[in-house]
Amino acid sequence: MPKKSAKDLLVELEEQFLTIQKKITNSKEKYLESHQKEYDATRSAYRKKRRKFQEASKKVREKAEAARKSGSNRAKNELKKAKAAASLLGDAILEAAEIMKTAQDKLSTAKPFQKKLAARAKALSDFEKEWDKKQRMAEKAKLDRAKKRKLAPKEKKLKR
Repeated sequence: MPKKSAKDLLVELEEQFLTIQKKITNSKEKYLESHQKEYDATRSAYRKKRRKFQEASKKVREKAEAARKSGSNRAKNELKKAKAAASLLGDAILEAAEIMKTAQDKLSTAKPFQKKLAARAKALSDFEKEWDKKQRMAEKAKLDRAKKRKLAPKEKKLKR
């Protein structure tokens, strides 16, 4: 098996580092976004059901008033139907409210995690900057040593 040079290992490590950084950045963007979408959708569904419930409650009040005034069996039956529909909508609203609460909890827990991801991305970015700085310094030192080696024979000749 051929021996890998330090430069090959360095390139490989750099590629892995960039891959990890991209994954963290992408997950940070998608994580909170997905929870926000879920929360918004649930809130919208809850509002629609609540609106329907309010409309049904209004109809129940109207039908109750009509049944009270007329006293007919037909009006009483319509009142029963309206009350049953309002009851079902009330249950649906309670269920939607529970789902919305769950989505809201997920969203609130997603925010600190998103902050962690942002901190990790920043740490990776800082590390990358520091790494680049060290690489530039190492290259400069290498050039300086090469210059000194070139000048060393000339200085020996001058000393003699």
